[in-house]
Amino acid sequence: MRALMILNPNSTTQSSELLREILPALFAIERLSLFVRFTQHPQHAEEMVSGLTRTDFDLIIVLGGDGTVNEVINGLLGSAETENPHPATLPKLAVIPTGSANVLVRALGFSADPVEAVHVLARLIEKDISRTICLGTWNKRWFGVNAGFGLDADVLAQVDRVREQGFAATPFRYMMVTARAVLRARKNPPKINVSATSRQGEEILLDEVPVLLASNTNPWTFLGPLPVGTNPANSFDEGLSLFGVTDISGFGGLIGVLRLFGVDNQKVLSRISSARIINFDSASTATLSCPTPHRFQADGESEGKLTKVVLRSVPDAVEIYAPRSARPVHERSLREMVRDFIRVF
Repeated sequence: MRALMILNPNSTTQSSELLREILPALFAIERLSLFVRFTQHPQHAEEMVSGLTRTDFDLIIVLGGDGTVNEVINGLLGSAETENPHPATLPKLAVIPTGSANVLVRALGFSADPVEAVHVLARLIEKDISRTICLGTWNKRWFGVNAGFGLDADVLAQVDRVREQGFAATPFRYMMVTARAVLRARKNPPKINVSATSRQGEEILLDEVPVLLASNTNPWTFLGPLPVGTNPANSFDEGLSLFGVTDISGFGGLIGVLRLFGVDNQKVLSRISSARIINFDSASTATLSCPTPHRFQADGESEGKLTKVVLRSVPDAVEIYAPRSARPVHERSLREMVRDFIRVF
């Protein structure tokens, strides 16, 4: 088995010490020939894998975060506007989490600890246990976890500025940046027009929604140990889910916005915010538009300011090594959520 391993040296937790713990587990896999390449600049991983097929490599191992995984997916699959390659013709994927959130790999059931994750991954590769998953597209590009206009994109842009100033993107800083972004959004909310169709033929049409997020899995992100989910029925097998808030004014609007970031998943305050919440699952296509340019993000990476995005769900898009699915967020007890919330601080 020929495997290409892509390392992002700028990922937040990579070090030579970590590599000394990770590589032996991979070298111990029988019949595995490992080729290692380092990314040198943004989009380098995408360039490395562009045009590769399973005749070149049986497996691509990504050592990095969601951004590097996103690049590899886009490199392998090419433009989302062309015919999608069959997953059997592409190298299988494997991910060892070394980013800040590592949403995709953790949502697949892996530990956030890269050493624990690589030992599970090694057993999966030895037994050839993999699954195909849905992916999302936005215009010509692909995403694996989430995409959105407005509030979540503004938060990620602010976090990028924090990183540029030399500070780590800790869960606490995410929460502080989020609080400021919510206050700004309540003063001048975005106006997102939404048109979506589900796999079952159901349709939704909404005008001037201030908060809208599309997710490809549940949870859609993590705050340290705390999984953040919005659509309990969502998974890598069910298409895209849309979560939105129609009105963010007043206390009910605030609770609705906080639902986006994992507050009140137990729906203790659902009577206050339920009338403002949009939950639309199994979307096959969705069109999001704004009268003025707003920030857009995909898989946690800012994609600039746009006025229109067409989203699409592509079933069985790529094959990836993964254990059994992790326990859904909505099955977590209130005690577990309070415990993890405290750990964030």
